[in-house]
Amino acid sequence: MRTLSLAAILALLLGGCAPAIQGYSIRESRGAETRRMAEVLDPLLVALDLPSLRTITAASRCKFGFAVVRTSKVNVWSTPATESPCVYFSLFVTEGALAAPTDELMAMIAHELGHIMLRHTPQSSGQASYSNDEWRAIQRQELEADRFAVALLKRLRASTRIASCEAVGRFLRRGVADWYGQSISARMDDAVIERAESAEAACTSIEVALPVAVTPVSLAPAADGAVAADIERSF
Repeated sequence: MRTLSLAAILALLLGGCAPAIQGYSIRESRGAETRRMAEVLDPLLVALDLPSLRTITAASRCKFGFAVVRTSKVNVWSTPATESPCVYFSLFVTEGALAAPTDELMAMIAHELGHIMLRHTPQSSGQASYSNDEWRAIQRQELEADRFAVALLKRLRASTRIASCEAVGRFLRRGVADWYGQSISARMDDAVIERAESAEAACTSIEVALPVAVTPVSLAPAADGAVAADIERSF
């Protein structure tokens, strides 16, 4: 549920192995999966004044990336914009996340959009080795992305029945426990509880709103953006 470093994915690809995230292989999406993702993602993009999936054609210079991670466990990752090929951002969604309730899947994607729109620093997956200061910095980013997701889903509630800010707390309590299972550390367990309680409080607050600085925002990649991995697939 973190924004991944694109370099980490490239290293897996260039190392001669099949594309993978945390040991799970990555595949192209199938028709029904792509349609489900489009149903969830497009309202979020429109609410953020970003290009709608309906406007992306084969001739469009920039695309959105999407690939499926082969596991029934629930998780979602993202990578930021790249220049060549021109990709606004990419999402890597597990088969388990795609099978989750629609409002929870939308909440997960809204959280990842929070990381991207707030320009959070991508982190590696080796959380066990983080110092206390690094851990607190990561937790701040997670809380910010959760709050962003809650505000975005609140904005959408009037226009789509899918959106539910309550789903942020639900996916945190269910999805993170599902991902880590019995191996979840006490530090991670405490972090998830803090995030879920913070999201639930934000959901009931009338003061939570999207940051003005990212509404709207351009996701056009910088000219020196990293080269995208072949696992990216446009809608």
